[in-house]
Amino acid sequence: MRRKSRKYRAKRDAGKVITGLLLGSVFGATVALLMAPASGEETRRRITEETAGVKEKMKTAAGNIESKARELVEDVNDRVDNVKGSMVQRRTTTYSEG
Repeated sequence: MRRKSRKYRAKRDAGKVITGLLLGSVFGATVALLMAPASGEETRRRITEETAGVKEKMKTAAGNIESKARELVEDVNDRVDNVKGSMVQRRTTTYSEG
């Protein structure tokens, strides 16, 4: 019984820490934007530019992941075909010997 309450308490405490970190991050980012030395227009322009850069990097990364996944699928299919071929070869060899 005590173990369950300890586990529950640990999960609850971890949830509180994560919630605190998230709220602190949002609060910190808001204060940083409000207290920034640049004008609001300049800050919005920089955020827009950086967002566009991040989107482009994400598209590139997604393309790289997709091509790598296709390569892996081809490799796995080749290996499966090799295993199938060796199994067929073993069966025909076993049956012809027996």
